[in-house]
Amino acid sequence: MQERTVAPCFDCGHAESELRELAAGEHEYHRFRVFGQEIVLCDFCDADFSSYYPSYFGLQGETPEAAKYGLDLLARVDEPQPVTDFVCENCKHRFAFLTFLVAARRANAG
Repeated sequence: MQERTVAPCFDCGHAESELRELAAGEHEYHRFRVFGQEIVLCDFCDADFSSYYPSYFGLQGETPEAAKYGLDLLARVDEPQPVTDFVCENCKHRFAFLTFLVAARRANAG
């Protein structure tokens, strides 16, 4: 894990291009609750969230088309800023996303 500056989105915020897009104001960010966990997603990633295979989150199901994850909008992130987080060198995900993923899998395992 490498500590570095990232964009607010838990999903794509690890990408260096996202910091440029954040600075240019190209995205809106929102806090959501899904699987009983909170996650911050940009407008692109919230629209794309249903493309994850259900098994990725510990759910039954074979294809993303049938998945209904139920992102509950909690709040808009006003004045989004870069944050510091750890990023996995292998999978390229932020620690915030990996923490969310572990909690989601545990919640869905029951």
